[in-house]
Amino acid sequence: MTKTLLLLFLLPFALTAQDITMAHAKEETLGKIISVNAQITQLSSQKQKIVSRLPGHVERYFVTPGQKVTKGDKVVLIESIALSKMTAEYLALEEQAKAANEKLETARKLYKKGLTSQSEFNQAIIESENVLSRLNALRSQLDSLGIDTTTLKKATDQFTLYAHADGMVGDIFVPLHSNVDAEEPLMSIVNQNAFYAIAYLSVADAMYLSDKSSGELTYAGENYKAHFVQLMPVIDEETQRARALFALDSHPKNTLINTFTQMQVSLPPYTKAVTVNKSALSLFKGEWVVFVEKAHEEGHDAKEEEHEEKNEGHDEAEHGEHEHEESPYEPRVVEPLAYFGNRVAVKGLNAGKEYVASGVYFVKSMILKSSLGEHGH
Repeated sequence: MTKTLLLLFLLPFALTAQDITMAHAKEETLGKIISVNAQITQLSSQKQKIVSRLPGHVERYFVTPGQKVTKGDKVVLIESIALSKMTAEYLALEEQAKAANEKLETARKLYKKGLTSQSEFNQAIIESENVLSRLNALRSQLDSLGIDTTTLKKATDQFTLYAHADGMVGDIFVPLHSNVDAEEPLMSIVNQNAFYAIAYLSVADAMYLSDKSSGELTYAGENYKAHFVQLMPVIDEETQRARALFALDSHPKNTLINTFTQMQVSLPPYTKAVTVNKSALSLFKGEWVVFVEKAHEEGHDAKEEEHEEKNEGHDEAEHGEHEHEESPYEPRVVEPLAYFGNRVAVKGLNAGKEYVASGVYFVKSMILKSSLGEHGH
């Protein structure tokens, strides 16, 4: 008991009035609140898979799982015999194209002078166009692999894959120094700008979902608002629950895909309710209360002066004046009706009423201390 009273007297000196913040009660539209399991996910359109365009050997990864990347960053180096053949063929076709072009120019001059036939001139055109067509097709393939054909001087067997968008490296599917086939996925990159939650509801509750339905996801101790997107058409076989897709309006930093957590979902019927921050609620003398500012009372200042006169000459403690200050706050009894995220609907408080949003324990200790002072402390 002595320790409790000591803490009540010391706590106000550890905090200051600056630790108290006020807020106004809000009128919000709330429905039936249910708490369900939910899984954080992404749509397939928010993920990209990096694939090898050619069969080859994974020579090097430039990134690791969980690493952030931007569009154009190098991610994988591949060695490929197929690429070696392609680049060698490209260099050979370049030489053939030069020779075919020289032959065509010679045939054109001879044709103009009447020294060759139309048929021989047309054949030179066809041969030149055929080589150029093959060269252009191969150039396009090499360009798609990131090979700069304008600077290609000798055959190469290495090409680099790049990130196609900003995101975070998810899974790496193929171990380093493994052989891969063409179009085989090597890794995934997750777009971190769009996250969803799949809420698992009973079939009965799922039937009440509508465009007005909202949710609030709890992740790492924080709450994130979400809005209903659609009801999935297939029941989850393992849980026998309906699955509802919600889009997160904001998302936590370093979100982990496939995390299971809790989510609160609002269903009809919808009603207006006065809400306050959940942190503002406090048990005081066996009742739920929020703290509000006292109405100014006449004679209050005179009473304070009287207390100060009585305390003159007392050297009991460094903060003696504060020990007898009357708290400017008072408890207002409320009835909690429903909890939703970090908000709670209450009865007994009007919308717009200012209340203590943080520093509640400080205020409570002030009131208790003032009460003890009135009883002769």
